[in-house]
Amino acid sequence: MQAICFDFDGTLVDSEVFHADNWSTFLQSWNIDFSKSLFMTDYAGVTWDKVALDLKRRFTIELSAEDMLEQMESITEQALLVGNIPAKSGVDALLRTLVGKVPLAVVTGAPRIYVEDILSRHGWRELFDHVFSGDDVANNKPAPDIYQLACETLGFAPQEVLAIEDSITGVTSSVAAGLKTVLVNEVELEHNQPLDYSFSSMDHAHSSVMALVMLSAESSVSSDMV
Repeated sequence: MQAICFDFDGTLVDSEVFHADNWSTFLQSWNIDFSKSLFMTDYAGVTWDKVALDLKRRFTIELSAEDMLEQMESITEQALLVGNIPAKSGVDALLRTLVGKVPLAVVTGAPRIYVEDILSRHGWRELFDHVFSGDDVANNKPAPDIYQLACETLGFAPQEVLAIEDSITGVTSSVAAGLKTVLVNEVELEHNQPLDYSFSSMDHAHSSVMALVMLSAESSVSSDMV
């Protein structure tokens, strides 16, 4: 692989409960009782803009989706003042092993300001060559647009780039864009996507990801010698 694109929420950081709690807090302000566990069941991996639109229809919330997102960003910022979102197991080790070997990018449907703040808190921002967020495309995941943008910016064909995702929404996007795709999730998700690899954790994915990187490096050396 010539480059690697990482999803953010649920892939690099263990944020699903954090976001579920924040959305539950927002809904409580509208006297809507919607538990964290139910939110995670219905919306895990779904981008914020789609969550806002669905909740607006579901509960007839008298706010525009844009205003809902602004309020959620504010709630998220306040929550981050009192705590950080922990890294997923194995992520830090993999990133620090990969850095300098191939270009690394974050490809996420989440807002850029939130993503870059968390990356900086973990000391990861300088490890990534690019951060592509939902702010950068008109059609967010599961559409392929953001991965297409990432490949164009990185300067590689989609089949030369590896995507690492944790959700059906994410792998639908990366597969549609033509990237080799790894699903990392401790839960066995039901899907019909033609994935290349599937692992229960980043610890388990580590050796396979590194093997793909080293295989590409060896192929490049062989080509140069011909």
